[in-house]
Amino acid sequence: MLSRQLIIYFLLCLVAMLMVKEFSFSPESFSGNGNPVILLFPFVLLTFGLFGYELFLKIKEASYKEAAWRIIVLCSFIVLVAACVLEFVYFNELIQKLGGPPTNHASRIYHFPWVNQYTNTIFINFYTFLIYSSILTFFTSLFRWKKT
Repeated sequence: MLSRQLIIYFLLCLVAMLMVKEFSFSPESFSGNGNPVILLFPFVLLTFGLFGYELFLKIKEASYKEAAWRIIVLCSFIVLVAACVLEFVYFNELIQKLGGPPTNHASRIYHFPWVNQYTNTIFINFYTFLIYSSILTFFTSLFRWKKT
């Protein structure tokens, strides 16, 4: 089921997530130069899209027995729930370190939009990648399982 293209797209997604993390500022630092990650978002969207499309094609072409599809659906749902919980915890921790949301006067990101140089990693990180991959796997596998 794994192909060279899928592995390459996965590695590109990891590189994209690492670049977003490296070019985002920590809550303890100060940045007055704007958000350099905005320039990376097209690359991130492209790599996530290519990975998702290739994963969709591989799952769609796979031929498993009904029991295997059931296990894939169940496991992808478990990963989805776990990734959502971890993303929620990460979001709350980062917003707490920043002093609150953009509407809080005491916050470091007061008057900034939600996508800024401090909060880029909320939207592009390994948890969101897992959420994306598990949703795609869940629905594609569910469709394939019901079709068999």
